[in-house]
Amino acid sequence: MARVSTSVGLLVGGLTTAFVVRTLSREWERVRDALAGASWGWIAGGLVGAIAAMAAIAWGWVGVLRLLGASADRRRVIAWYFVGELGKYLPGGVWPVVGRGELARRGGVPRTQAYASVALSLVMLYLAAMTVGAAALPLALAGGGGVQATGLILLLLPVGLAVLLPRVLEPVLGRARRLSRRELHVLVPPWRASIRAVAGYVPAWLLVGLATWSVARALIPDPSLARIFFAAALSWTAGFLAVPVPAGAGVREAVFIAASGLEPGVAATVAVATRVLFILADSGGAAVGAPFLRHRGDDIDAGPTGPGDGHATGAPGSVAGADASGGPGVRGVAGVPAARPPRTTA
Repeated sequence: MARVSTSVGLLVGGLTTAFVVRTLSREWERVRDALAGASWGWIAGGLVGAIAAMAAIAWGWVGVLRLLGASADRRRVIAWYFVGELGKYLPGGVWPVVGRGELARRGGVPRTQAYASVALSLVMLYLAAMTVGAAALPLALAGGGGVQATGLILLLLPVGLAVLLPRVLEPVLGRARRLSRRELHVLVPPWRASIRAVAGYVPAWLLVGLATWSVARALIPDPSLARIFFAAALSWTAGFLAVPVPAGAGVREAVFIAASGLEPGVAATVAVATRVLFILADSGGAAVGAPFLRHRGDDIDAGPTGPGDGHATGAPGSVAGADASGGPGVRGVAGVPAARPPRTTA
Protein backbone atom coordinates (compact mmCIF):
# COMPACT_ATOMS: atom_id res chain seq x y z
CA MET A 1 0.00 0.00 0.00
CA ALA A 2 2.88 2.35 0.82
CA ARG A 3 4.40 1.68 -2.62
CA VAL A 4 1.07 2.42 -4.31
CA SER A 5 0.73 5.65 -2.33
CA THR A 6 4.27 6.68 -3.28
CA SER A 7 3.64 5.88 -6.95
CA VAL A 8 0.43 7.91 -6.97
CA GLY A 9 2.24 10.79 -5.29
CA LEU A 10 5.01 10.71 -7.87
CA LEU A 11 2.45 10.62 -10.70
CA VAL A 12 0.53 13.59 -9.30
CA GLY A 13 3.79 15.43 -8.69
CA GLY A 14 4.90 14.83 -12.26
CA LEU A 15 1.57 16.01 -13.68
CA THR A 16 1.63 19.08 -11.48
CA THR A 17 5.15 19.98 -12.59
CA ALA A 18 4.14 19.57 -16.23
CA PHE A 19 1.10 21.83 -15.78
CA VAL A 20 3.16 24.46 -13.97
CA VAL A 21 5.81 24.49 -16.71
CA ARG A 22 3.15 24.65 -19.42
CA THR A 23 1.32 27.49 -17.65
CA LEU A 24 4.52 29.45 -17.11
CA SER A 25 5.56 29.02 -20.75
CA ARG A 26 2.14 30.03 -22.06
CA GLU A 27 1.83 33.11 -19.86
CA TRP A 28 5.38 34.26 -20.67
CA GLU A 29 4.66 34.05 -24.38
CA ARG A 30 1.70 36.37 -23.85
CA VAL A 31 3.72 39.17 -22.26
CA ARG A 32 7.27 38.77 -23.53
CA ASP A 33 6.98 41.38 -26.26
CA ALA A 34 4.94 43.80 -24.10
CA LEU A 35 7.67 43.76 -21.45
CA ALA A 36 10.43 44.64 -23.89
CA GLY A 37 10.50 48.26 -22.72
CA ALA A 38 9.73 47.59 -19.06
CA SER A 39 11.95 48.63 -16.17
CA TRP A 40 13.38 45.33 -14.96
CA GLY A 41 14.29 46.76 -11.58
CA TRP A 42 10.59 47.18 -10.83
CA ILE A 43 9.89 43.70 -12.20
CA ALA A 44 12.51 42.29 -9.83
CA GLY A 45 10.84 44.18 -6.99
CA GLY A 46 7.56 42.60 -7.99
CA LEU A 47 9.12 39.14 -7.80
CA VAL A 48 10.44 39.84 -4.29
CA GLY A 49 6.96 41.01 -3.31
CA ALA A 50 5.39 37.88 -4.79
CA ILE A 51 7.74 35.60 -2.86
CA ALA A 52 7.10 37.49 0.37
CA ALA A 53 3.34 37.41 -0.21
CA MET A 54 3.22 33.66 -0.72
CA ALA A 55 5.43 33.10 2.34
CA ALA A 56 3.06 35.28 4.38
CA ILE A 57 0.09 33.21 3.21
CA ALA A 58 1.92 30.04 4.21
CA TRP A 59 2.73 31.59 7.59
CA GLY A 60 -0.98 32.28 8.11
CA TRP A 61 -1.76 28.58 7.73
CA VAL A 62 0.44 27.90 10.77
CA GLY A 63 -1.91 30.07 12.82
CA VAL A 64 -5.01 28.34 11.50
CA LEU A 65 -3.60 24.91 12.35
CA ARG A 66 -2.96 26.09 15.88
CA LEU A 67 -6.44 27.57 16.05
CA LEU A 68 -7.80 24.06 15.39
CA GLY A 69 -5.52 22.48 17.98
CA ALA A 70 -2.55 21.24 15.93
CA SER A 71 0.89 22.73 16.39
CA ALA A 72 3.72 21.94 13.98
CA ASP A 73 7.12 23.36 13.12
CA ARG A 74 6.63 26.50 11.02
CA ARG A 75 9.24 25.52 8.45
CA ARG A 76 7.51 22.24 7.73
CA VAL A 77 4.07 23.84 7.50
CA ILE A 78 5.43 26.40 5.03
CA ALA A 79 6.95 23.53 3.03
CA TRP A 80 3.60 21.71 3.02
CA TYR A 81 1.98 24.89 1.79
CA PHE A 82 4.28 25.57 -1.15
CA VAL A 83 4.42 21.97 -2.38
CA GLY A 84 0.72 21.30 -1.88
CA GLU A 85 -0.35 24.62 -3.35
CA LEU A 86 1.10 23.71 -6.75
CA GLY A 87 -2.06 21.64 -7.17
CA LYS A 88 -3.94 24.84 -8.00
CA TYR A 89 -2.41 24.70 -11.48
CA LEU A 90 -4.19 21.40 -12.18
CA PRO A 91 -7.71 21.47 -13.67
CA GLY A 92 -10.35 21.40 -10.93
CA GLY A 93 -10.37 23.37 -7.72
CA VAL A 94 -9.86 20.49 -5.28
CA TRP A 95 -6.15 19.78 -5.82
CA PRO A 96 -4.56 22.45 -3.61
CA VAL A 97 -6.87 21.37 -0.78
CA VAL A 98 -5.97 17.72 -1.30
CA GLY A 99 -2.28 18.52 -1.71
CA ARG A 100 -1.92 20.60 1.42
CA GLY A 101 -4.27 18.47 3.48
CA GLU A 102 -2.56 15.23 2.54
CA LEU A 103 0.93 16.58 3.17
CA ALA A 104 -0.16 17.81 6.60
CA ARG A 105 -1.74 14.43 7.35
CA ARG A 106 1.39 12.57 6.30
CA GLY A 107 3.39 15.00 8.41
CA GLY A 108 1.50 13.95 11.53
CA VAL A 109 -1.57 16.19 11.69
CA PRO A 110 -4.82 14.21 12.16
CA ARG A 111 -6.74 13.98 8.89
CA THR A 112 -9.77 15.94 10.05
CA GLN A 113 -7.71 18.81 11.42
CA ALA A 114 -5.45 18.81 8.36
CA TYR A 115 -8.24 19.18 5.81
CA ALA A 116 -10.36 21.47 7.98
CA SER A 117 -7.38 23.79 8.45
CA VAL A 118 -6.90 24.07 4.68
CA ALA A 119 -10.57 24.88 4.08
CA LEU A 120 -10.71 27.38 6.93
CA SER A 121 -7.43 29.02 5.89
CA LEU A 122 -8.77 29.60 2.38
CA VAL A 123 -11.95 31.20 3.71
CA MET A 124 -9.94 33.44 6.04
CA LEU A 125 -7.40 34.28 3.34
CA TYR A 126 -10.02 35.62 0.95
CA LEU A 127 -11.98 37.38 3.67
CA ALA A 128 -8.72 39.24 4.31
CA ALA A 129 -8.48 39.99 0.58
CA MET A 130 -11.97 41.47 0.57
CA THR A 131 -11.10 43.49 3.68
CA VAL A 132 -8.11 45.02 1.90
CA GLY A 133 -10.24 45.62 -1.20
CA ALA A 134 -12.95 47.33 0.85
CA ALA A 135 -10.37 49.50 2.63
CA ALA A 136 -8.78 50.54 -0.66
CA LEU A 137 -12.10 51.26 -2.38
CA PRO A 138 -12.69 54.81 -1.04
CA LEU A 139 -9.13 55.82 -1.94
CA ALA A 140 -9.53 54.25 -5.38
CA LEU A 141 -12.76 56.17 -5.98
CA ALA A 142 -11.17 59.40 -4.76
CA GLY A 143 -8.59 59.04 -7.50
CA GLY A 144 -11.30 59.19 -10.15
CA GLY A 145 -13.14 56.58 -12.16
CA GLY A 146 -15.95 54.29 -11.15
CA VAL A 147 -16.09 50.71 -9.99
CA GLN A 148 -17.34 47.99 -12.29
CA ALA A 149 -20.01 45.49 -11.28
CA THR A 150 -17.19 43.18 -10.21
CA GLY A 151 -16.93 45.31 -7.07
CA LEU A 152 -20.13 43.66 -5.88
CA ILE A 153 -17.92 40.73 -4.84
CA LEU A 154 -17.10 42.78 -1.74
CA LEU A 155 -20.69 42.26 -0.56
CA LEU A 156 -19.59 38.74 0.36
CA LEU A 157 -17.36 40.15 3.12
CA PRO A 158 -20.01 40.56 5.85
CA VAL A 159 -21.52 37.22 4.87
CA GLY A 160 -18.16 35.49 5.20
CA LEU A 161 -17.42 37.11 8.55
CA ALA A 162 -20.82 35.96 9.82
CA VAL A 163 -20.11 32.40 8.69
CA LEU A 164 -17.17 32.30 11.12
CA LEU A 165 -19.55 32.68 14.07
CA PRO A 166 -19.63 29.46 16.15
CA ARG A 167 -23.44 29.39 16.10
CA VAL A 168 -23.24 29.28 12.30
CA LEU A 169 -20.32 26.84 11.98
CA GLU A 170 -21.60 24.30 14.50
CA PRO A 171 -24.77 23.39 12.55
CA VAL A 172 -22.65 23.12 9.39
CA LEU A 173 -20.32 20.67 11.14
CA GLY A 174 -23.28 18.76 12.49
CA ARG A 175 -24.72 18.37 9.02
CA ALA A 176 -21.31 17.28 7.69
CA ARG A 177 -21.15 14.61 10.40
CA ARG A 178 -24.57 13.31 9.46
CA LEU A 179 -23.80 13.25 5.74
CA SER A 180 -20.41 11.59 6.19
CA ARG A 181 -21.62 9.32 9.01
CA ARG A 182 -18.32 9.97 10.74
CA GLU A 183 -17.26 11.69 13.91
CA LEU A 184 -15.52 14.83 12.65
CA HIS A 185 -13.49 16.02 15.60
CA VAL A 186 -13.00 19.67 14.70
CA LEU A 187 -12.90 22.53 17.17
CA VAL A 188 -15.02 25.56 16.39
CA PRO A 189 -12.81 28.51 17.37
CA PRO A 190 -14.18 31.63 19.07
CA TRP A 191 -15.24 34.34 16.64
CA ARG A 192 -12.66 36.80 17.95
CA ALA A 193 -9.87 34.27 17.42
CA SER A 194 -11.12 33.70 13.87
CA ILE A 195 -11.16 37.43 13.17
CA ARG A 196 -7.59 37.70 14.46
CA ALA A 197 -6.62 34.92 12.05
CA VAL A 198 -8.28 36.81 9.19
CA ALA A 199 -6.35 39.93 10.18
CA GLY A 200 -3.18 37.86 10.16
CA TYR A 201 -3.58 37.41 6.40
CA VAL A 202 -3.87 41.14 5.67
CA PRO A 203 -0.08 41.68 5.34
CA ALA A 204 -0.02 39.01 2.63
CA TRP A 205 -2.54 40.99 0.58
CA LEU A 206 -0.62 44.21 1.06
CA LEU A 207 2.38 42.38 -0.40
CA VAL A 208 0.25 41.06 -3.28
CA GLY A 209 -0.81 44.64 -3.97
CA LEU A 210 2.76 45.91 -3.82
CA ALA A 211 3.98 43.17 -6.17
CA THR A 212 1.23 44.03 -8.66
CA TRP A 213 1.88 47.76 -8.37
CA SER A 214 5.61 47.17 -8.98
CA VAL A 215 4.80 45.45 -12.27
CA ALA A 216 2.50 48.32 -13.25
CA ARG A 217 5.23 50.81 -12.29
CA ALA A 218 7.62 48.97 -14.60
CA LEU A 219 5.33 49.84 -17.51
CA ILE A 220 3.90 53.28 -16.70
CA PRO A 221 5.18 56.13 -14.49
CA ASP A 222 2.23 56.79 -12.19
CA PRO A 223 -0.12 53.85 -11.51
CA SER A 224 -2.58 54.47 -8.67
CA LEU A 225 -1.47 52.50 -5.62
CA ALA A 226 -4.97 52.36 -4.09
CA ARG A 227 -6.57 51.37 -7.38
CA ILE A 228 -4.03 48.58 -7.96
CA PHE A 229 -4.47 47.27 -4.41
CA PHE A 230 -8.24 47.25 -4.89
CA ALA A 231 -8.05 45.53 -8.28
CA ALA A 232 -5.51 42.95 -7.11
CA ALA A 233 -7.56 41.93 -4.06
CA LEU A 234 -10.77 41.84 -6.07
CA SER A 235 -9.31 39.86 -8.98
CA TRP A 236 -7.70 37.22 -6.77
CA THR A 237 -10.99 36.77 -4.92
CA ALA A 238 -12.87 36.36 -8.20
CA GLY A 239 -10.29 33.81 -9.34
CA PHE A 240 -10.74 31.87 -6.11
CA LEU A 241 -14.52 31.82 -6.53
CA ALA A 242 -14.11 30.41 -10.06
CA VAL A 243 -13.46 26.98 -8.55
CA PRO A 244 -13.15 24.83 -11.72
CA VAL A 245 -10.60 27.17 -13.34
CA PRO A 246 -6.94 26.31 -12.61
CA ALA A 247 -5.51 29.12 -10.42
CA GLY A 248 -8.36 31.37 -11.60
CA ALA A 249 -6.65 31.76 -14.98
CA GLY A 250 -8.47 34.21 -17.23
CA VAL A 251 -11.00 35.18 -14.57
CA ARG A 252 -8.41 36.96 -12.45
CA GLU A 253 -7.05 38.85 -15.44
CA ALA A 254 -10.50 39.90 -16.69
CA VAL A 255 -11.52 41.30 -13.29
CA PHE A 256 -8.19 43.10 -12.89
CA ILE A 257 -8.57 44.78 -16.29
CA ALA A 258 -12.08 45.92 -15.37
CA ALA A 259 -11.20 47.19 -11.88
CA SER A 260 -7.68 48.61 -12.21
CA GLY A 261 -8.50 51.82 -14.07
CA LEU A 262 -5.51 51.21 -16.35
CA GLU A 263 -5.61 51.30 -20.14
CA PRO A 264 -6.83 47.80 -21.13
CA GLY A 265 -3.63 46.78 -22.92
CA VAL A 266 -1.45 47.86 -20.00
CA ALA A 267 -3.80 46.24 -17.48
CA ALA A 268 -3.71 42.95 -19.37
CA THR A 269 0.09 43.00 -19.43
CA VAL A 270 0.25 43.79 -15.71
CA ALA A 271 -2.18 41.00 -14.86
CA VAL A 272 -0.41 38.34 -16.91
CA ALA A 273 3.11 39.44 -15.94
CA THR A 274 2.12 39.40 -12.28
CA ARG A 275 0.80 35.87 -12.70
CA VAL A 276 4.18 34.85 -14.15
CA LEU A 277 5.94 36.25 -11.08
CA PHE A 278 3.64 34.37 -8.73
CA ILE A 279 4.17 31.14 -10.67
CA LEU A 280 7.91 31.64 -10.20
CA ALA A 281 7.36 32.31 -6.49
CA ASP A 282 5.22 29.18 -6.12
CA SER A 283 7.70 27.02 -8.01
CA GLY A 284 10.71 28.33 -6.12
CA GLY A 285 8.98 27.88 -2.78
CA ALA A 286 8.06 24.29 -3.66
CA ALA A 287 11.63 23.52 -4.72
CA VAL A 288 13.02 24.90 -1.46
CA GLY A 289 10.34 23.23 0.65
CA ALA A 290 10.44 19.76 -0.92
CA PRO A 291 13.38 18.47 1.21
CA PHE A 292 11.41 19.20 4.40
CA LEU A 293 8.75 16.68 3.35
CA ARG A 294 11.07 13.78 4.08
CA HIS A 295 10.79 14.29 7.82
CA ARG A 296 7.88 12.68 9.65
CA GLY A 297 5.71 14.45 12.18
CA ASP A 298 7.27 13.54 15.52
CA ASP A 299 7.04 17.17 16.64
CA ILE A 300 3.31 17.52 15.99
CA ASP A 301 1.09 18.41 18.92
CA ALA A 302 -2.24 17.24 17.56
CA GLY A 303 -4.37 18.68 20.32
CA PRO A 304 -7.89 17.32 20.63
CA THR A 305 -8.61 14.31 18.48
CA GLY A 306 -10.78 11.28 18.57
CA PRO A 307 -11.19 7.78 17.17
CA GLY A 308 -10.07 7.43 13.60
CA ASP A 309 -7.68 10.36 13.64
CA GLY A 310 -4.71 8.28 14.62
CA HIS A 311 -3.74 10.46 17.59
CA ALA A 312 -4.92 10.72 21.14
CA THR A 313 -2.96 13.60 22.54
CA GLY A 314 -4.67 16.41 24.38
CA ALA A 315 -7.77 16.41 26.50
CA PRO A 316 -11.08 16.36 24.65
CA GLY A 317 -12.05 19.86 23.70
CA SER A 318 -8.71 21.40 24.62
CA VAL A 319 -6.70 23.55 22.27
CA ALA A 320 -2.97 23.10 21.90
CA GLY A 321 -1.31 26.46 22.13
CA ALA A 322 -4.47 28.25 23.28
CA ASP A 323 -4.42 31.02 25.85
CA ALA A 324 -3.72 29.83 29.37
CA SER A 325 -7.21 30.80 30.40
CA GLY A 326 -8.67 28.39 27.89
CA GLY A 327 -10.18 31.28 25.99
CA PRO A 328 -13.83 31.94 26.82
CA GLY A 329 -16.03 30.68 24.08
CA VAL A 330 -13.65 27.99 22.76
CA ARG A 331 -15.88 25.12 21.80
CA GLY A 332 -15.14 21.45 21.55
CA VAL A 333 -16.69 18.72 19.50
CA ALA A 334 -20.35 19.29 18.62
CA GLY A 335 -20.38 22.59 20.46
CA VAL A 336 -19.42 21.19 23.88
CA PRO A 337 -17.49 23.87 25.79
CA ALA A 338 -13.80 23.13 25.88
CA ALA A 339 -12.27 21.99 29.13
CA ARG A 340 -10.26 24.70 30.82
CA PRO A 341 -6.76 23.75 31.89
CA PRO A 342 -6.06 23.98 35.62
CA ARG A 343 -4.79 27.33 36.78
CA THR A 344 -1.23 27.45 37.93
CA THR A 345 0.57 29.86 40.16
CA ALA A 346 4.12 30.98 39.85
